[in-house]
Amino acid sequence: MADPDSLNPEQREAVSYRGGPLLVLAGAGTGKTRVIVHRVASLIREGAAPERILAVTFTNKAAEEMRRRVDALAPGGGALAWVYTFHAFAARILRSHAQRLGLPRRFTIYDQDDQKRLVAESIKELGLEKEKNKASLYVSLISRAKDDLLDAQSYAIYAMAQNDPSRETVARVYEVYQKKLSASGGLDFGDLLLKLVELFRGDAAIRELYQERFLHLLVDEYQDTNHAQYIITKTLASKHRNLCVVGDPDQSIYSWRGAHVRNILEFESDFPNAKVVRLERNYRSTPNILQAASLVIEHNRGRLKKSLWTERPEGPSVEVEELADEREEARSTARRAARLLDEGFSPKDMAVFYRTNAQSRSFEEAFTLAQIPHRVVGSVRFYERKEVKDALAYARAALNPADSISLSRILNVPPRGLGKASQEALEAHAKKTSAALREALEHADKVENLTPAARQGAAELVLLLEQLRREFEALGPADAMEAVLQKTGYWAWLEGLAESDPEEAARMENLQELLNAVREFEETCGEKPAPSPASGEQQAPARAALPEAPRIERFLESAALQTQADAYDANRPSVTLMTVHLAKGLEFPAVFLTGLEEGLFPISSVNTNPEELEEERRLCYVGMTRAKERLTLLHAATRRVFGRVYSNLPSRFIFEAGLIGRPAEDAAMARAHCAPAAMRVKAGMRVRHPEFGCGEIVEKSGSGEMLKVTVAFDSGATKKLLLRYAPLSPA
Repeated sequence: MADPDSLNPEQREAVSYRGGPLLVLAGAGTGKTRVIVHRVASLIREGAAPERILAVTFTNKAAEEMRRRVDALAPGGGALAWVYTFHAFAARILRSHAQRLGLPRRFTIYDQDDQKRLVAESIKELGLEKEKNKASLYVSLISRAKDDLLDAQSYAIYAMAQNDPSRETVARVYEVYQKKLSASGGLDFGDLLLKLVELFRGDAAIRELYQERFLHLLVDEYQDTNHAQYIITKTLASKHRNLCVVGDPDQSIYSWRGAHVRNILEFESDFPNAKVVRLERNYRSTPNILQAASLVIEHNRGRLKKSLWTERPEGPSVEVEELADEREEARSTARRAARLLDEGFSPKDMAVFYRTNAQSRSFEEAFTLAQIPHRVVGSVRFYERKEVKDALAYARAALNPADSISLSRILNVPPRGLGKASQEALEAHAKKTSAALREALEHADKVENLTPAARQGAAELVLLLEQLRREFEALGPADAMEAVLQKTGYWAWLEGLAESDPEEAARMENLQELLNAVREFEETCGEKPAPSPASGEQQAPARAALPEAPRIERFLESAALQTQADAYDANRPSVTLMTVHLAKGLEFPAVFLTGLEEGLFPISSVNTNPEELEEERRLCYVGMTRAKERLTLLHAATRRVFGRVYSNLPSRFIFEAGLIGRPAEDAAMARAHCAPAAMRVKAGMRVRHPEFGCGEIVEKSGSGEMLKVTVAFDSGATKKLLLRYAPLSPA
């Protein structure tokens, strides 16, 4: 929009409505974030106390951007309004009331890597030898259970009721994992929401305190909320009912991590008399792109109807290209990108989307050969790099003596005589005495099988951690992190290694970047004191105190809550390579949507499940609607999977979009491709295809919707076709 303060009529209606629950159905590119920002700012300008407004979104980056924009429209409001992700909001509340749940106030938030380590230990402890390489799977299953508000005990009851041995095994691992997590004074992502619901359900005074505190509640991306987030939302909104949710069921693509599209589909049932505002004017994409994407998504039944439109020029046609294999697909994409660069596009204007991470390799190789700058989004996060995790682990271990996971990571880094044998001895002693690893260090003189050097190293580490803890009390986050790097000897150790190994120099650069990140956090973030039942704030205070100066624990929390989406930098001059899931919320002038083949996109496991197929279609819709000006759909005739070459049929989504393999195709022909075949087929049968001519069926495989035929056409071409979509007729 030309005028940054202008709103179209529907946006204005959503911003100004004050009659209770509000559902804003915001199609792709229709300005949903704009509505939330303007709604918060208008509430503040009307006199609402900003600290009584809670806006919840799904990435830290989105929350930061929202605060900045609110502050620009209502100066001071962005700093005082509560603008958080669900997990960051939960962490704020839990730290203020940790004792009510038996948690240390300085509890550690464990990331996925930490979770895997604890789960692996749990599997080993249970003697589940066959499961030892499945830590990631168990982390996912436990996380989903927590999203559904099933603690370890509840999950065990559920598993027994299902009479499912595999679930019962998960329940056993879950129980041991949770005990280890609690013993370390830690919470994982799922715990943050689970414990908050537990707090609200178990303490009426605290529940009523926050229900009264938040007069206005706004939830972004409501279609992506899981069950725990849904319960938190309903709980907080139950008193004042000033709830505004913004979302689009057509972009619900996260069921695999617990999201329930029904939360938005059933909003009007949950909140009778709710107002519904549809945002349908798209400001992002050209009409050609919108038309193709709309034709795809209209095949879904589980949606709330809306019709996107735009006043933008028609733009180039959506292009479709079939390539011989994945290598040619990648090379063609690189060639197309090179042509766009010649036309004046910047590398940062382009993105390549794929369904699975494994597909990135061929694109990386092709763009490298073409000498086109590119970067893969979604690989190792900055905060998961070894040296960064080591530095953060020192700070976490200093703050939380129970945090054995962080302590074990830095026990002998830099080397201090506590090698593998010493660590095993210390851990065995801790287990034997039911103590934390820190306690074993403190009593190293009583630990068997430790050398004198190891005992000395243990004593020095205990003194070091205690010294850091005391210094943290008087230091801001940046100075505290610098103290970690200097006083632990970690920086000097890396400096020595860098003299003979250039890779260590890169590690030092990452630590310098860590210090930059902490400094930036210190300058931009403050701590909002949460209300306390004893503070008398149940009477809705007019103003909250200004944010306090943050401490190192706030930065550690912020780092732990970072996601892959937060790592994306739109200003880097390189072509973006990422999965379609990570593309959510982004936009690019030119998009290459690749791997559009049956069995890959949609992925093979969804063919018999209508709900999962609809989610795959939503995922395709999300990918298509990221494009502003150019959209290219690519698919490969063959693809190598686990070393074997497979023939592929074009994705049904290409047909549904009205595109059947050429940049422009007659719509009637596209519909013919989508028509299910009614005839019975058998090998040797003569058939006719409107594009390929006459031929003979030489092979038949599969059944039902996945019935495939191989046809040897008279032209000499042989095609493998999915009968459901192939417009064949008897010849």
